[in-house]
Amino acid sequence: MKIKISLLLIVFVSLVLLNLAYPIGAGSWFSFTDGKEESWTLFSVFRLPEVTIALIAGASLAVAGLLLQTLLNNPLAGPSVLGLTSGSHLFVALSLMATGELSGILKEFSITFSAALGALIFGLLILFIASRLRSTVMLLLVGIMMGSFVSSITNILIQQADGSAVKSFSLWSMGSLQNVSLEQLPFILVAFTILVFVSFLFVKPLNALQLGESHAKALGVNIQRTQWLILLLVALLSGLITAFCGPIGFVGLIVPNLIRLFLKTGNHFSLLIYSLIGGASVLLFCLLCIKIAEPYIVLPINSVTSFLGAPIVIFLLLKNRNNATV
Repeated sequence: MKIKISLLLIVFVSLVLLNLAYPIGAGSWFSFTDGKEESWTLFSVFRLPEVTIALIAGASLAVAGLLLQTLLNNPLAGPSVLGLTSGSHLFVALSLMATGELSGILKEFSITFSAALGALIFGLLILFIASRLRSTVMLLLVGIMMGSFVSSITNILIQQADGSAVKSFSLWSMGSLQNVSLEQLPFILVAFTILVFVSFLFVKPLNALQLGESHAKALGVNIQRTQWLILLLVALLSGLITAFCGPIGFVGLIVPNLIRLFLKTGNHFSLLIYSLIGGASVLLFCLLCIKIAEPYIVLPINSVTSFLGAPIVIFLLLKNRNNATV
């Protein structure tokens, strides 16, 4: 176990250093240490926010995925499953149609605010539905159906939008780690820290839920209240990232599963810690891939996570199928 944890930490630290040190433009490795003001400005304005938001986004989505997978008792649940991402899509589409004449900072603010509001509203809607349903399987199905329904409305709205709104929506839906400024980082970091701290307060209920709802009730877990609070926490975590980075797929789905396979433990204190590190590592690796390919092709972050994540999901499906037949 100690060797595995050490290996994970080495990979994480290496990815952080590689991303920070990677040449900016025609510069050299670790160019921000050469004492030139221009090099430091480029590093602080562009590279530092990009790497920091990659850390926060990957960690947040991984924790959100872990919470959902345990709550729904489904290893293939992720932040987008309950329609939270679809809610952001809908509100961003509505915002772009309503503010088509805006540009610059005002337009960016409207997109960010709309994405966060959409995730939060749909999170609250899911909470309301959860209070009416006793089965987490039914909740999962309702979330998937809501996501499909909202996506169809979003597609209709985009069809009616003008060219600039369609382009803005397409760029936003691809996801980006380059839209966060140095001034926005303190707010994002504080919100992320608070939400992660709260998630650790659910370690005991999450451990109990692994045994099933009846056993969890016997251990004193208030199932309905825990369900409400965890869903709200997932909505806030995924909404925070979607607001500033756009939708980023697969990270919240694959990382918790890989961490479980890697550590072979059901203790959520350990799972939360290493999901944070694993999620950050995955998105840092994707960011490094984008930088390496940058001279030849511009890769959206969603394309990279999907390219890497889809084969892993297929592997997980096959693994679950094989386990089911044993």
